[in-house]
Amino acid sequence: MSKQITLEEVLAGMNDTATKNYAMTELLMQTFSAFAVSTGNKEAIADFIKSTSTTGELVEAHEHAKNVFLKVLDSVKVIPEQKN
Repeated sequence: MSKQITLEEVLAGMNDTATKNYAMTELLMQTFSAFAVSTGNKEAIADFIKSTSTTGELVEAHEHAKNVFLKVLDSVKVIPEQKN
């Protein structure tokens, strides 16, 4: 017979998965934003993000995602390469 899993173990597993997914999403946003900024496409990407929308139960989450993505995009700065 297998051991029953407690509610606390289930919640801990869900929290771990959510934390890892958030970190992965944040890293992806940072990487994409760095690419967009370094290629001179920051404004085009920002305009695209602002123009996106959804309907139904995802509206609030979508607005949150847009705001986070725009903040990350705005936080990326290009550091000029130093020539020796």
